[in-house]
Amino acid sequence: MPILWNKEIEEINKSGYLNKKISITDALIENFYNEILAEEEKELLNLTFEANPIQEDLDKLLSKWDIEKKEASKSLMLAYFIKRHPNLKFTEYEEPRLKGLLNFFRFRNLKTIAHYTKIGKALNKNGIEPLILKGGAMKYLRQELPRVMNDIDIVIPEKDFMKCADIISNLGYTYEKIDIHSIDFHDENGEGTVDLHKFVYMGSGHEKNFVEGLFKRARYETVFGVKSLIPSSEDMMFIALVNLAKNLRDKTSQAGILYTVYDCKFFLETTPDFNWNIVKENARKTRTEVQLNFAIKFINKLSSNILPENDMPFEKETNEYSQKVMYKRFFLEDIRTKCRAMKFKDVLKNPKQWGEYLLLKPKYIILKSFRNHPKLISLVTGEKNDYKKS
Repeated sequence: MPILWNKEIEEINKSGYLNKKISITDALIENFYNEILAEEEKELLNLTFEANPIQEDLDKLLSKWDIEKKEASKSLMLAYFIKRHPNLKFTEYEEPRLKGLLNFFRFRNLKTIAHYTKIGKALNKNGIEPLILKGGAMKYLRQELPRVMNDIDIVIPEKDFMKCADIISNLGYTYEKIDIHSIDFHDENGEGTVDLHKFVYMGSGHEKNFVEGLFKRARYETVFGVKSLIPSSEDMMFIALVNLAKNLRDKTSQAGILYTVYDCKFFLETTPDFNWNIVKENARKTRTEVQLNFAIKFINKLSSNILPENDMPFEKETNEYSQKVMYKRFFLEDIRTKCRAMKFKDVLKNPKQWGEYLLLKPKYIILKSFRNHPKLISLVTGEKNDYKKS
């Protein structure tokens, strides 16, 4: 019996992981799949990537999907669906609401793009061409579809990083701090504008090995009035998949996870000579093979019609990665939340909390130190590392 236990772990065990019918990676992906997607969202993904969905299938979906209640960023996926299948129609209830939703996100996108244009032109005047990626690049590539994005990410050669920061600051934009890889700029209302990067953060410590190839394979285009660089489809795919793994691990940008699926399909459909070897080489250079593997497995769980079957090695390493993710998300999170809620100054005033505080705090410090060590994690969880290969 593990030292720590909660309902999420019980759900993972029910999937067959405890008796080793499936690997921990597959069990964790099953958990994320059910946690992130409601049943009607699963149906929408399946319909979207079917070759010939019929009106009856859409009507059945819409009988469960209420645009008034569904999160706006998820209902926006219906627009992506109808763009892929224009022969299908919405009802008089959904159509005006969806048009209103599209206009809302289009307006938000225009505001964000206006900031990029202003900043990008200032950079161009100083001989700098930004490399635009993620949502901003996808909005340019698919201008007919609005995006859910709070800012636009750009990458600049490291030698020009602080020069660019000064240029953007002189335009009146502000930031709170300088991270190791980026600066997040805001307008006078505190809203996001441009996120300036010198490399794409992946949590591996080897991200800079990717920058040279990213710029080398990119192409020049005029993006929203700015001379910019657009990454290759392979590099966009790689960034999207590694970012997907990060969002799954850290429980961030849940709606963004769903849009990644559409983006990946777009890269493959618009790049006939798509080269998976570039994606794999990027993963090797940045040591993100297991994150890439995990993300591909998750997307293949969503639908078999999105990504082709790829021979991705590192099965044992991916299972160890999955164990770390499970440990952080489901073992450490509860005790971390409890510790943060117990402020030391408040505990001092309440002797009844002394015992719980002295029990939890040292335990959390010790267990936190285990999070990057699979063998120590297995001691805590009571599990072994002899995972069945999926």
